[in-house]
Amino acid sequence: MITAKGYAAQSANETLAPWNFERRDVGPHDVQIEIQYCGVCHSDLAQINNEWFPGIFPMVPGQEIVGRISQVGAQVKNFKIGDLAGIGTLVNSCGKCSHREQGCAGFAGRFQ
Repeated sequence: MITAKGYAAQSANETLAPWNFERRDVGPHDVQIEIQYCGVCHSDLAQINNEWFPGIFPMVPGQEIVGRISQVGAQVKNFKIGDLAGIGTLVNSCGKCSHREQGCAGFAGRFQ
C-alpha cells in the first residue's frame, strides 16, 4: 500500500481538512504521480455538497493535476520516473460514443 496525504471532506457539506490515507500499489499499467499542484473548483464543491448525486466519503476532491511521475508499472512504455505529468478534467469516457465524460453512458453508469 502507498501512504498518501490530501485534503478531504469526511462527510457531505464538511470543510476540507488534512487527511492521511492509503492507495493501492502501482499496477503493471499504472504510473504514480507526486502531485505538486491541483485545482479545486465549483464542481468539486458540488460533489462535496451532494448537489449532483450522493458522494462517497471521505472525499478528496481535485482536478487538473500537475506533478512528476515517481513510479511506473512494468508494462508502461511511454513514461519514465521524473517526467512531468498532467491530468485534465475529462477522464473515463468509454471512447466509443460521441460524448465526452459528462454525456457518456459508460461513465454515468459508474454512479448508479
